[in-house]
Amino acid sequence: MRQAKTLLAAAALLPLLFAARLARADDAPVAAGGAAAGAEEASPTMEAPAAAYDWALLHAGVRPHLATFGGVGTFALAQGRVHHFYGVASFATVRQDAGVFVGATEIALGQANAEKFYGVAQLGLSKNLASGSFAGVTQLSLAHNDAESFGGVLQLAPYDRAGDFYGLAQIGGYDRTERDFVGALQLGLAHDEADRFRGLAQVSLAHAATRDFGGALQLAPYAHTNDFAGVVQLGVLSRDDEEFAGGLQLGIINKVGSGSLFSDERDGSFAGVAQVGWINWNDGQFAGALQAGTVNLAAKGFTGLAQIGLASATEREMLAPVQLGAIVAYAEEFHGLTQIGTVTVSDHVRGAQLGVVNVSSEDHYGLQLGAVDYSGDIRGAQIGLVNVADKVRGVQIGLFNNATSLRGLQIGVVNHAEDGSLVPWSTIINMGFGSDGGEAPLAASND
Repeated sequence: MRQAKTLLAAAALLPLLFAARLARADDAPVAAGGAAAGAEEASPTMEAPAAAYDWALLHAGVRPHLATFGGVGTFALAQGRVHHFYGVASFATVRQDAGVFVGATEIALGQANAEKFYGVAQLGLSKNLASGSFAGVTQLSLAHNDAESFGGVLQLAPYDRAGDFYGLAQIGGYDRTERDFVGALQLGLAHDEADRFRGLAQVSLAHAATRDFGGALQLAPYAHTNDFAGVVQLGVLSRDDEEFAGGLQLGIINKVGSGSLFSDERDGSFAGVAQVGWINWNDGQFAGALQAGTVNLAAKGFTGLAQIGLASATEREMLAPVQLGAIVAYAEEFHGLTQIGTVTVSDHVRGAQLGVVNVSSEDHYGLQLGAVDYSGDIRGAQIGLVNVADKVRGVQIGLFNNATSLRGLQIGVVNHAEDGSLVPWSTIINMGFGSDGGEAPLAASND
């Protein structure tokens, strides 16, 4: 009978002993003030994590808290915490935290965190965090990757963030590198962003933005940089706010500079091969081979081979063999072979103007060929139906030729020259001998 009572008492104590075992292994602290203090402080609603302790080889628990682990692996049924991990793998169903992780793999079905990670892979279904640095092969998540400094092969998640990225590829829906990206590929479905990009390609299905881009290709519907140095910027809208240097800017709209049409503080410059698109806009100076599109503008000058479009213009000097504007071609100063358009307009021309209406408002050295030609001072030839100039030093050929001062030849049905000619009005042919001052040495007066 006494033995039976003893067995029953032992059986009643077993759950208490088991509970105490779990408490020491996990969360229940030992009260500093003894049993009385423990009775006062402990309550079913208060828990504090136990002090971390060292462990080796293998460890498993509900929410283990380890100081230094050196061994094969750890397993946490809920949340695992280890200050320094040296081993093969750590696994947690909810969250895995490490101060310094050195090993093969940190895995969590929820979130995998490490202050510093050195290993092969960090895998968390919801989030991976390396708040200090990541050095390894892969940071992989179904939701969010975050590393202050990433050095490895691949960062892959719908949302990828890195302070500095050094590796092969950053791939996700939204990719962001706050400072330097050095690698081969940044690929984001919605957005790619880097302060400084050095690599092969930045590719997005929506928006790619980089302050300082140096690489081969930036490809996105909206490709945006402050300074571009590379081979191709390709997008529906391709935009560089300050300086473009490289190969091609290709898009429906290509823009260099941060100004607008009605702004006096426009800047930006293009130095490359070509701007090709529906609208090509350069706030500053264009230096390259070709600007080709429906509308082309180089606000502060064009130096290259050709500007070709329906409307082509520069507000400053144009140094090019050809400026073609099927509707209008405009340059404040044109120096080249020919300016071609339905309407060609320039203040100063050195070359030829070929169009229906040709205007050089101040001076022209060369040829004007069109239906209507006008020049302030023509030194060359005007050939058209109607030719008008203030000063002619050369030839006018047309149905109607008019000059305020003529030193040269007029051939037409009606010729008129106020100064310099033998007679003010003539038909077929008229000769003038006016001086540069506009006086008529051979004709005393036309009164």
